[in-house]
Parts: sequence; C-alpha cells; structure tokens
Amino acid sequence: MKKTILFALLLGGILFAACDRDEIDTYKGDTSGIYFQYGGQTRFFLNIDAYYDKLEYSFSVEPDDVTKKVLETRLRTMGNVRNYDRKVAVVVDEENTTAVRGVHYDCNLDTIFVKAGEAEVMLPVTFYRTPDMRDQKFQLTLKVVDNEDFTVPFTRQKDTNVYYDSGDTINANIFTFIVSEIYREPYYWFFFEDQLGAWSVNKFKLINKLCDLPAADWETAGSDESKVQAGRATFYAIIVRNYLQEMADAGTPVLDDDGVHYIQLGPGYEVDYSKYY
Repeated sequence: MKKTILFALLLGGILFAACDRDEIDTYKGDTSGIYFQYGGQTRFFLNIDAYYDKLEYSFSVEPDDVTKKVLETRLRTMGNVRNYDRKVAVVVDEENTTAVRGVHYDCNLDTIFVKAGEAEVMLPVTFYRTPDMRDQKFQLTLKVVDNEDFTVPFTRQKDTNVYYDSGDTINANIFTFIVSEIYREPYYWFFFEDQLGAWSVNKFKLINKLCDLPAADWETAGSDESKVQAGRATFYAIIVRNYLQEMADAGTPVLDDDGVHYIQLGPGYEVDYSKYY
C-alpha cells in the first residue's frame, strides 16, 4: 500500500513539474525561407496532409465553352512573419517548360507577395484551352529563387506531414503544371457499356451535353454528389438514341471520333443508319 502511495506521489510530482514548464520553444531564427508546398488534408484521414510538386489538369472535364482556367499552387515561408509585405522571386524554368507564354498560359510573376502578418501566398496561373492540347500535354515549371526578402533553404521535402512516416521526397523549390485536353475513358463507363456501347470522345461529349452531366462528375460517379449514376443508364441511352436518330433521319448523322463511322449505342438502343449503307 505504501509503495502504491509513494508511486502516485512521485508520478504526480513529475506531471506537476511538466505542467509547470514553459511552453515548447518555437523557431526564433531571423532567416526568412520560401518553398512550394501544394496539397493538404487527405480525403479519408483527418490531420494527415499529402503534398505534391506537380499539378496535372485536363480541359476534358470542362464544357466546350470554357476557354481558360486558373490553377494555383501555394508558397509557404519559414521563419517569423513580418509586419510588411515581402516579395517572392519566382522564375520560369525554361529548360523544363514546353508551354508557351501568351499561347498556353499567362502569369505575372512580379506580383507575388507574402502579405504583412501572413506566412503563405497562393500563386495563380491562367491556362488557355488550345487545339494542340487535344493530343499533347504542355508543361510549365516554376522555380523559386533567392531575393532580398527570402532565401530558398532546401530543395527537397517529404510528401506528407506525418512525422513518423519517412514518405517520398518531392521538390520544394520547383513546381510543375501539366495541362492538356486529352480525354480518357472514365473507369465508371464500365457500368454503362451495355446501354451506351464502347466509349469514344465524341460520344462522351454528346452524352454529357444532352443529359446535362458535368464531365468532372465521371470522376466521382456513383457518389451522392455526382449526377452520373448507373441506375440512370437506360435513361441516358434513350435520350442519346432519340437525338442521334433524329439527326440521322434529317440527313445529318453524327460522326464518331474517326470521322468515318457514326456514333452507335449498345444492343437494344441502336440507331438505324441503314439508309447510309
């Protein structure tokens, strides 16, 4: 019994001493560092961040009337915040860039400032939808460099904020945007193939237009927030078939991707193109 009491007193003393200590020391250096850190909390795990040194985007998820898109990355600072604005020096890494300024993108790298009292800033780039993006990807690589307000303290970093996970290493001083309008068959198309037939770009765009389906919803198909639902496959097929049949009957059949064959749907929903053969 005495041993138990003695242990409790000893433990209490240790806890009291620990609580009586000053707060944990934080960084008090005078150096101001800057680095890219794009990303954030993962979808399924709270308080776990994932970071990336590139962002890939395709205009294929946008309606045809969308001609430009602003994409952003984030720059974070090391050291104490300041009570004045600080300029960030960012340059285009021409050696690793294939996108053409004024054609594929525009950005003003002279206006990137970390505002007074803040520790990060978003860097926006406007990308333009161009015909050559249909069959190739264009890359813009940005690089942060030293200036009078910031130094670049490191060039590599972990891809996660989990301290016990060694993680992979990614760039910290370089960030790459990869932009195209390359279409790919959505995984979820498998559940529509019986009604809609084989996937093609022209068919995909037509279905989205006629059925008012945002192309981006195919990435989250089946979820509550997506308009793309397997249970509506028959409904989609009927709408598209009726439209295609009207066009064919009017003498203006709709061509598929190869420019030779006409768009056709799955068994039971076929369009009658017999007058053209």
